[in-house]
Amino acid sequence: MTMRGQPIRVSELDTDFKREVIAREADCDITACFSCATCTAGCPIYEVYPQHDPRKIARMVNLGMRERALSSPYIWYCSDCWICEQRCPQNVKFSSVWDVLKDIAAKEGYPPPVSINEDMCSGCGICVASCPYAAIELRIQNGKRLAHLVTALCRGCGVCGAACPSAIISVNLFEDEQLFSQIEAPVA
Repeated sequence: MTMRGQPIRVSELDTDFKREVIAREADCDITACFSCATCTAGCPIYEVYPQHDPRKIARMVNLGMRERALSSPYIWYCSDCWICEQRCPQNVKFSSVWDVLKDIAAKEGYPPPVSINEDMCSGCGICVASCPYAAIELRIQNGKRLAHLVTALCRGCGVCGAACPSAIISVNLFEDEQLFSQIEAPVA
């Protein structure tokens, strides 16, 4: 089996991964997913990024592909519209699954979708006020107010980066080159 052109070795699979995900959020039984694609049919993120496919992430979790699931940028894309959950015939709570995966990824050191250059932060709080997911908070560090990312809440939407007057917030999921290529791409 290959994904992204790289072979998957059986020795790399973590057979307890799906149980770990379920144990953290009992109502998100990812093992119920049978890849029917109903989740992708109405997903607004899938329309823009077909690589964000909830059933692919579910498959990674169910097969024990821990590293690939946790390092996937697509776990951060969900905008919590819950269309996938409303339509899922198996009642899989994909939003809960993404939250669990993001939490595990953050704790295990996988890069979050947003990074803040705290050395340059003025502590103005505009990013805090702008974030629709309450994923940024101001903290006092060495007597100075600094923006701090609450990784598990971040959706990588980029609003904070756009709002920051100091341009110290980088949205790693949407590098300039990616955005320019989408803007300049011919419409079919």
